[in-house]
Amino acid sequence: MIIQVGGSISFAPETDGAAAKWLSDDTRHMLAELDPKPDQVTVTVNTSQMNVLEQFDHRDIVGSSMEDPAVFTAYKEMTVPAQPGWVEEHVRRLTAAGIQSAFQCYNVNSFESVERLMRRGIYKGPLVMNWVAIGGGMDSPTVYSLANFMRGVPDGAVVTVESSVLNVLPVNTMGIAMGLHVRCGTEDNLWNQTRTKKMGTAAQIEQLVRISRELSRPIATAKEAREMCKIGVFYDTVEESLQANGFAPTETVVGKAICKRSPDQALVAAFQLIVRAG
Repeated sequence: MIIQVGGSISFAPETDGAAAKWLSDDTRHMLAELDPKPDQVTVTVNTSQMNVLEQFDHRDIVGSSMEDPAVFTAYKEMTVPAQPGWVEEHVRRLTAAGIQSAFQCYNVNSFESVERLMRRGIYKGPLVMNWVAIGGGMDSPTVYSLANFMRGVPDGAVVTVESSVLNVLPVNTMGIAMGLHVRCGTEDNLWNQTRTKKMGTAAQIEQLVRISRELSRPIATAKEAREMCKIGVFYDTVEESLQANGFAPTETVVGKAICKRSPDQALVAAFQLIVRAG
């Protein structure tokens, strides 16, 4: 398996009526000191609004703590603190500990910030990312937003799609069809698509496994998943890192040509990944 620790640790309100907030910078840096150490720690990029409830319908919160107006407001007003200096220092500490950074990208802007981190040599490892489409300051769960995001992503990246409530299944289905990876579970959604009954994490996983198989996307074993994410791999130089991930070399970027292929060709390459992976 791959052991991944969420970089937020917990943003739940500590007391009734308290704010939902991320822990301090120093506390989050301590994730690089965990023993035993995880394979990955998620790294947020760029401070952003994180209204996790923007896509919720009132029916989505029935029977949950979100029915309490104070709790609802606490989550609605949440922000993600991820200033550039903190991100750079966090990535350096994780790398020094041999822990892979799993970047949380909320839109094209945060992906481009990650690319610049790599071109400056702050991160020299496999590019593993989540595309976070939960609205409320983050991307919208549409095929247009996903396709636009993927236009700039290099072929060597490992991208997982993420959404919330009833958007989880359609976004994951799009991701599977595009040769990407998926996320599900009761943190993101509690219901089936008709809201006629609750749906646990195991049932959501079984649903995506069935869809993946029907689309000829076999499920990776634990060993294959570790190989795909290149757990434990780091590169010695910036150019080695860029080449391994499929980016154009730095000297090409500063010239007339920004990338080796047009954005449309990059999108086609993302779709072709389905054939190669299947």
